[in-house]
Order: sequence, then C-alpha cells, then structure tokens
Amino acid sequence: MRRGIVAFVALVAIAAVTLAVFVVVRYPIELQGFKPWAGIATLMALTVLGDALGVRAGRAVFSISLIPTVTTVPLFGPSVAVLSSLICRPLAQAVLLKKKPMKWLFNVAQFTLAIGLGAVMYVSLGGNVGYRPEDFVLSQMLAPLGGLIVTYFVVNMSLVSTVIALDTGKPVRDVWRQLGPVAFANDLASSSFSLFVIFSFMHLGVGGLFVVLLPLFFLQHSYGHWSKLLRQNEEILRFTIRTIEAKDPYTSGHSARVANLSRELAEALGLRSRKVEDVETAALLHDIGKIDFKYSELISSPTQLTEADREMIRSHPERGARLLESLSSMSD
Repeated sequence: MRRGIVAFVALVAIAAVTLAVFVVVRYPIELQGFKPWAGIATLMALTVLGDALGVRAGRAVFSISLIPTVTTVPLFGPSVAVLSSLICRPLAQAVLLKKKPMKWLFNVAQFTLAIGLGAVMYVSLGGNVGYRPEDFVLSQMLAPLGGLIVTYFVVNMSLVSTVIALDTGKPVRDVWRQLGPVAFANDLASSSFSLFVIFSFMHLGVGGLFVVLLPLFFLQHSYGHWSKLLRQNEEILRFTIRTIEAKDPYTSGHSARVANLSRELAEALGLRSRKVEDVETAALLHDIGKIDFKYSELISSPTQLTEADREMIRSHPERGARLLESLSSMSD
C-alpha cells in the first residue's frame, strides 16, 4: 500500500477521534430522564445491518445505513450519532465484512468525521433535538437537516475522492466528477427519507422504525441481487470475447485492452460514471461480430487473405451490431 495512503488514513483517523471527543464534550447526553434506549439500540442495529448489506457499484458502495444514522441526530443529538458511528461501523466493517484493517479504519473514520461535522452543522443552524412529537416541527427542521446532509456529502466525498486519487493517481476533481452526482442523489434521498423515520418513531415508537426501514432493507437486498446478476453478465461477456479471440492468438486480450483504454479516455473526458460504463462495454464488444462461424476460417487462415476475404472480415462490425440489437439489454 502506498505510503501516502497510510499517512492520509492515519490523519483522518486522528481527526475523527478528535472530533468525537469534541462533540461528546460540547453536546453531552442528558442521562437524567433519558429513556429511549430501545430506539437507540434499534437504530444502531439497523445501521450495522445496512452497512453489512451494502451494494458495491464500481468503487462506490451504496447502503441505507445512512438513514438510521441521520435519524439519530435530530432524535438523540450529535453525541449519540457520533458514538453510534464509532460502535456500529467497526462492527459491520471489521467483524461482519472482514475488511482489511486499513480499509475499515478509513471507512469508520471518514464516516465519523462526516456525520459528526454534519451533526454540529445541524445544531448550529438551530435544529431541535428531541424524540417527542412536540419536538418535531417540520418547517424548523428543513434548513438544519439540509445543512447536515450537505456537510456530510462534502466531507465524505472529499475524503473518499482523496483516498481514491492517492490509490489510482487520478486527479481528485475527476473522481469527484464521476462519483459526486450519484453519491449526492443517494445522500439527499437518505436524508429526506429520515424525516419519515423520525415521524414514525415519535408516534409509533420502536415499531415505527421497523415499519419504515425494513421494506428498504428488502429493496437494498433485491438491488444487491440485481447488481450481482449484472456482474455475472459482464463475466459471461468477457468469457465470450476471450473465446472468440482464442481462435487467433495474435489478437488475444485485444478487446480487454481496448475496453480498458476506452474507459480511461472516457474518464479523462469527464463523462458520467454510467456513460463511462457504456463506453467500456461497447469497446469490449466491438469485435463480437466475429463470433459468426463464417469468420472462423478467415481469422485462423495461415495464408494471405484475398480482397474478397478482407471485405468479408470488414463486415464483422455490422454483424456485431445486428447481433447486439437482438438483445434487449444491449440494444442501445
């Protein structure tokens, strides 16, 4: 692992611990008359579950664990949110997901920093903290909650983009451009949905948390299966391409190299992540037309091709296009 990444992770971890101490001291938990331990424990359990069931899409991991964490801030205050992060994230990352120490340390530290600074912003903007219905005034919560999620997004994306840039050598701004829009949409949806979770807990108690959040876990689980199916389809495509290229050792690995270079070019052009994936897939499949048996002899011919043979070979992109148009998932 690069020395710069180790130093950066260590710096983020120190900053996270420092912020956690500041938040606990600055916003102490009022234990006298404090009874909603069941709600806190439930939100923590749902945070762990959401983190453990996160779905990977490229370098990004999407989960609904942000929803119970954001919900904790207005209900129980910044200190509970930060301490919850320090307890739940290591449990999910290190114990359940069994990630390497450097990875889970960074994930825990960057999330703690992001949610901690977001919680401080929430309180600074006048956000109420309380778990009774009279504490819930929607008009007074919108601005503080918006400040929370924007702060979380900026801090989280800045840290994640930096560590990816250190690992890949890409400029931070390019990583931001590729991951930022999708990450912001995810964070905005999570923070918006947390309003329903807060309302449900205030009126229905712990049962309200399950009523609102459990369906989301099923959706995330279904999305995970869908994402796994997409990865399997990509593996099948790559296997098919390798099979075609096996007929001609001279071009072995050609499509994969074209796909990798095309992805780098698309990223350098600043295309969105979805478009980058489309470019990479198209490049990978640019020789798919050669799967037609009529090209087999020409590809492996030991003699020089005639002009008619060359004309035949030149038709393989058109054949590939017609083949892909017949597949609903590839027609575009």
